Amino acid sequence: MKKVLFFMLVIGAIDGCIEPANIEVPPFTYQLVVDGFITTDPGPYTVKLYRSRPLGASVKLDRLIAEKFAKITMKDDVGNSELLTETAEGVYQTALNGMRGQTGRSYHIDITLINGLTYESVPEMIRPVGEVTDIQYEFVAGNGAGFREGDGFKIFADATGVPNHDDYVRLRMVATYKVETFPQLRTKRVEGGDIPDPYPCSGYVRNQDNRLVKVGDCECCICWPNLYDEIPSITNEQFTTNDIFRGEYVGFVPATRQTLYEKIRIEIQEMSLTPETYLFWKLVKAQKEGLSNIFQPPSAKLKSNIKALNSEQEVLGIFWAAGIKSKSIYIDRLEVPYIPQPIDTLKAPCTFIPNSTNKLPSFWQ
Repeated sequence: MKKVLFFMLVIGAIDGCIEPANIEVPPFTYQLVVDGFITTDPGPYTVKLYRSRPLGASVKLDRLIAEKFAKITMKDDVGNSELLTETAEGVYQTALNGMRGQTGRSYHIDITLINGLTYESVPEMIRPVGEVTDIQYEFVAGNGAGFREGDGFKIFADATGVPNHDDYVRLRMVATYKVETFPQLRTKRVEGGDIPDPYPCSGYVRNQDNRLVKVGDCECCICWPNLYDEIPSITNEQFTTNDIFRGEYVGFVPATRQTLYEKIRIEIQEMSLTPETYLFWKLVKAQKEGLSNIFQPPSAKLKSNIKALNSEQEVLGIFWAAGIKSKSIYIDRLEVPYIPQPIDTLKAPCTFIPNSTNKLPSFWQ
């Protein structure tokens, strides 16, 4: 008991010597966030503009504050330029047959906001790119029965660099799948019970007897959503022996009732980067990987290549240019080592699924 009392007195004395630190937090100021790039693939190319948001903001964490009504011009180093069109709030695109990236050319964007502030990106040259030579996948089992939480496919790729060339490379995964939803089955609560309330795009209406009547084809039942790698796959500054890189982990595709309704198309894009863009994505990768590590080292600041021209405002994000070559494979639902369950009965348009389109992609087989 004497020892316990002694330690309590010591701890109390130490605690009494601690004074609270008064840290002055500087006021929050909104910053412009830029996300865009151009490649040697056909356009259109997209540049997204947002405003940063303070921590603890009342808006949802997944809701971005769009920077609307801006003027964005994409330019190359030989005098060509194109004014982008705002296709959605904060989303600006080139024309379908507009400017296209070419190896050896440099590209940048000029931005003018509705409040008159102007910005310019540092020119980025498109470097030569190697190619993806092979794609492999490995099924990973989760827990439970049927489609299990955590089930999915790890995706790996082999790639080559450009001979006698310093290769700064990002391998990017785009997974496309087909999905079906049932927007005609939506209901609404009224006095006396639920009645049909189909979405207009479902091809159904509710008649006077509160029954579903088909009046046309559904325009939002079949979609092709895209999934992207959550952590960018960045190779070493130079490829290994003979400009060959093997077994690079690129991403994970979950096996669910939706993603394996039919099959999944896996596309791996090899992108050639400038040293500056390579460093940017390398730091992004390090920060994302460190989120789950309790021993995460201090994060380096992501350096933007966008500068303000008529203000002192600091900009976040990047506009970059890349040569690109792609390879794709399909993973059939039969690759799952058990009998897949039927698709969920989602009573909403398939276009509500993020990154989806109801237009049949030209590459879909």
